[in-house]
Amino acid sequence: MKSIINELKKIDTRKNVVTSIEYECPTQEKEDEVFDTVREILVDDLDSFSKITYDIVPGEQKIKVEVIQHLK
Repeated sequence: MKSIINELKKIDTRKNVVTSIEYECPTQEKEDEVFDTVREILVDDLDSFSKITYDIVPGEQKIKVEVIQHLK
């Protein structure tokens, strides 16, 4: 099966890839897991992306993480 994203990434020009993930976090432990993962990316992989945001969705027990990567 072909991946739509992989097919689009093959186009030879500079591009930005925006990934948005919304996590269901019914417990504080799940919130901590998402936060710790984002923090590790910031510490260990800073050059791999141009922007990363972390937003807690009020009243919904959700966290939204968005990452923008520059690709050639």
